[in-house]
Order: sequence, then C-alpha cells, then structure tokens
Amino acid sequence: MPRGRLEDREKFTTGQVARLIGASRNTVVRFIQEGSIRARRTAGGWYVIPRGELVQFLWDLTFSRNTPPRIWQAASDAYETLSKPFKPKKPQ
Repeated sequence: MPRGRLEDREKFTTGQVARLIGASRNTVVRFIQEGSIRARRTAGGWYVIPRGELVQFLWDLTFSRNTPPRIWQAASDAYETLSKPFKPKKPQ
C-alpha cells in the first residue's frame, strides 16, 4: 500500500491499526481472529481492514468497559480522526 497520511487511507494493515490504538500487531490479529474486527486476507496472507470496519471497531472500543485506559484514549482520538467523511484524492 502506498504511504501517506492515515486519514487519507481506505484500507489499513494490522500494523497501522496497532499504531493507531497503541497496541501490538499481535493484539490486532487476535481481535480479527475473535471477530471484533472484520478483515480480509490478501493473496500473500496479510490482513487488510477496510476503513468502515476500522471506524466501527474504534467506536466499539471506546464504549467497552474492558478497554484499558491507554487504548481507550488512543481509540477515541483515532475515531475522531477517521470518522470524518472520507474523500479520496483525485489522480493528477
């Protein structure tokens, strides 16, 4: 995936999600395997998380009693950033 601002992305890797919520990549993979985040696998076996699924997951994290405070804060901040309407950039 091309690099750039996370706010401008339509799809996210497990590493990008981990950085957003302040958790490890393994934790994000566990969330996927538990069904908390819906993701698809690429031909190479990597997980790709669509923006809409990530926003829903962040929303759920912010209202869960089981979310640790540091992850709650990071998820709240990420939700604020990513829940704004997405406008893809036009190719030049």
